[in-house]
Amino acid sequence: MQPLSHILNFAPDAPALPKEFSEEVFEMSRSITCARTAQEVYKKLQPILKDYRADQEIAIACGLLLEKQRHEKGMRDIWDDLCKRYPDDLTALRMLMRWYRREGNVAAGVALIADMFQNCWHDLDQANKAIPALAELKAWGEIDEVMSCILRLHSEDRPIRMRYIKLLHEQSRFLDAKNVAKDVHGQSSMGTASQELLGSVSRHANLLDKYGRTDAAEVIFDIIAQADAPRAHSKSEKVVFFTGQLGTGGAERQMTRIACAYQSRFDEAQPLGIAPKVWVKHATASTGADFYRPLLNETGVETSVLAELVDVPLASLEGLTDELKALLELLAPDVLRHTCLLYKMFCEDQTDVAYLWQDGGIVQSAIAAVLAGVPRIITSFRGLPPNLRPNLFREELPVLYAALARLPHVTFTANSQKAATAYEEWLSLEPGEVIVVPNAIPAVLPDGEESDHAYWSEVLEASSGCTKTVLGVFRFDQNKRPIQWIKAAARSIKNRDDTRFIMLGGGALHNECQALIEELGLTDRIFLAGIRSKVGFYMHRADLLVHLAEMEGLPNVLIEAQLAGTPVLATPAGGTDEVVFDGITGHILSTATIIPEEELDSTLERLLADEDELAKLGAAAMTQSGDRFSVETILGRTTEIFNSSRQDTT
Repeated sequence: MQPLSHILNFAPDAPALPKEFSEEVFEMSRSITCARTAQEVYKKLQPILKDYRADQEIAIACGLLLEKQRHEKGMRDIWDDLCKRYPDDLTALRMLMRWYRREGNVAAGVALIADMFQNCWHDLDQANKAIPALAELKAWGEIDEVMSCILRLHSEDRPIRMRYIKLLHEQSRFLDAKNVAKDVHGQSSMGTASQELLGSVSRHANLLDKYGRTDAAEVIFDIIAQADAPRAHSKSEKVVFFTGQLGTGGAERQMTRIACAYQSRFDEAQPLGIAPKVWVKHATASTGADFYRPLLNETGVETSVLAELVDVPLASLEGLTDELKALLELLAPDVLRHTCLLYKMFCEDQTDVAYLWQDGGIVQSAIAAVLAGVPRIITSFRGLPPNLRPNLFREELPVLYAALARLPHVTFTANSQKAATAYEEWLSLEPGEVIVVPNAIPAVLPDGEESDHAYWSEVLEASSGCTKTVLGVFRFDQNKRPIQWIKAAARSIKNRDDTRFIMLGGGALHNECQALIEELGLTDRIFLAGIRSKVGFYMHRADLLVHLAEMEGLPNVLIEAQLAGTPVLATPAGGTDEVVFDGITGHILSTATIIPEEELDSTLERLLADEDELAKLGAAAMTQSGDRFSVETILGRTTEIFNSSRQDTT
């Protein structure tokens, strides 16, 4: 993404646009919801904007049009630039905070707000600016702290009190909202929307009181308790996989692989064949959330994207009592929306098995599956539980899992023993109640596409003095620590001139990584290859794979590297030690909580200096991986679970 100074004309001597034109474009940019429309409007504006001086409305409108085209790379920089240029513009500030949250850097966003609005605890004007920005970060605790002071100092100010009530309502904190609403003055003279909000708060708070609940998430117990018994299970023909999206993550790759393997065997009338369906929340192309959709389509797996479907009103759902519908209203808005849509879909499909993937997907789909009477519900946990990953924690999860644990037709699974044990400890389950189903990994082939061969030739030419290759394959986010990976590569390059480093993948930190490599002057030694579908092409050409994740499930990339005969140097994150045999197929560092730099550097240097050791580790890696992770093995295990209740699988 180009900087704003390259997109817009900020020259002070350029002719100004008519004010009415700027305002019209700004209002239009706010109302557009379609990515294609945003792209068309933005394209038409370009010739005009080159010749005229951009004002605030036009600048913000361009930011919104770029945002609505669903660009990802460089958008945080765009909004950061706009915030600095127009520090009083709340739209720019809110959008910047949204990107801090998307990139998992909420703490930095909160710190910036605290610095910008140092008096928001008592100054009403500053509070009115800080609160919406904090809301974009979902920094609810910080909002509560600010509002506890503001409501005492400005008890007569109705607008900010109503804003707070709305935020509490959005969090399903109905009792807190009712308490704040008691002191709203002049309710009878308020507008329709405000009165409806207060009415909703009162109605929901009274329902919580009726059930003796203090937290809206707790009504999940009551919802599931009122569900009818599941339909009798006689076969597992209608199988639905559900997850959040189809991006490049390991879980998405694994789910796609299993679904496609079932479909292929079904088409060829082979044993274990099933014609599954895949349902996902969204698959936005511009953010890469549709990466595996073409493969599913090519294989013939029927795929539905909920974001592309019309919402289903709660009142229209058949087979649910009025009281159950009232309880469902207490769910968080996103959970309610997906529950309504999926309930109807599960009922119409008469699903035999609902295979629900990842905590985010499970919270959106499990209630619907239970209410629809799906005979077998299987959850697939990927990595450590959300109590150990606060950024993924939702209040609904422990309540939902506790309620599901009481149902014999629900089976919990995880892709590593470490993950299974962690979930069992978190949920107070007996050992073995979470069944381990490892990842399925097909043969890792050295074949590449034409673009891979061309890129490899460019890399070899740029690093012609190098004879060894170190590879990294991961999502560019804080957990995978790509910045630290680059810094480790830079330290190694200082000591040896025979090694190149190649990183495969994409994500929020990609631009930052590119900038760091350029700043270090190492563009001829450290290469960003982007997202590549033929990962085996690079693994077979690498001497070592380095993986520095802080948290993991059962890391696919480590299994794939070993199947390709590439030894691994990795942190002990998640189930790494279930994949890598330390000292035999690779080396595992002492800790994943932090990166032990001295240990990492010395181990990396020792391995790169000993070609015989690398060859020995690689040969053992290929031999040891064997049938443990074969698609056939995992497919058979998964089918057994589809056809068994929890008592049969433990």
